[in-house]
Amino acid sequence: MDYQLNVDFAPMYECIQSLTVFLSKQNHTAIDAGKLWVRDVESRFAPVQLRRMRETMKRMNEFTLAPYIWRCPGDRTVEGFLDWFESLPAGELYELAGTFDPSVPAGLPELRTAVCEMIRIWNEGYFGGIDTAILHGLAEDAERKRAELAHEDAEAVYERATEGFRILQADGLKQIVLIPQYHARPLVTSAIYKEYVFTFYSCDALPPEPGRPEPALLRLTRGLSDETRLQILRLLTREQMSFTEIVKHIGLSKSTIHYHLIALRAAGLLVLHMSGKSMSYSLRPEALNRLSEKMNRYLES
Repeated sequence: MDYQLNVDFAPMYECIQSLTVFLSKQNHTAIDAGKLWVRDVESRFAPVQLRRMRETMKRMNEFTLAPYIWRCPGDRTVEGFLDWFESLPAGELYELAGTFDPSVPAGLPELRTAVCEMIRIWNEGYFGGIDTAILHGLAEDAERKRAELAHEDAEAVYERATEGFRILQADGLKQIVLIPQYHARPLVTSAIYKEYVFTFYSCDALPPEPGRPEPALLRLTRGLSDETRLQILRLLTREQMSFTEIVKHIGLSKSTIHYHLIALRAAGLLVLHMSGKSMSYSLRPEALNRLSEKMNRYLES
């Protein structure tokens, strides 16, 4: 393994993750918070604010703030980061962008202004009022991952944190930054550059209410509760397969298979092999082996 694995957390990461998942309509049925959360949050904003945020998100396209948050040298609260980000001269802004991606967006200073305005609207209307225990829980989980890295193999820490993601060595890859996120659970997302990968892993930052099962157990039992998903798991016991191959063998639409793969990945039942932007899947049997342990722990608690 030639790349280095780091773990990072700052409130600004969770701010932009929560905003992104809120504005990403295609993910609303996949996230733990669901459409009820989306509707509740929508009610906090005026229509003109929602429209402005959606328009800015479309302008961002594949532009992500993760590298800038990572490189921010000071306070990385929402206000602290925005003050630093907005103060960067255009030359420094372009220089910093170019260290991660040679295809820097046109009109980057103007895009920065629109993005900062969007984030301030989001922070005032929603993020600034979230339970601070969420941020504390994310920070504590990042510390646990750093402790694991001190005496465990980095690839094992990465796979366990992401519930089955494996990054195959890619030419030029220097660093992977692992970041806990709460609002987009159980999704795991990555911003991929030639030399850097920023991976946001799902973290249950708040403990379950007394008497309720932990989210990981719910995701595992849900993942196994569908006939098509069991067929996919059976296929993947035999060989590693791409998304297209799975669609061909199962014989259902791409959107349906995509939905089932999200559920299986959330349950930790799949290994996702990533090489650049190509992906393939295999079975992750250790998740099945932990089912009995998780169930017994819940029943006996």
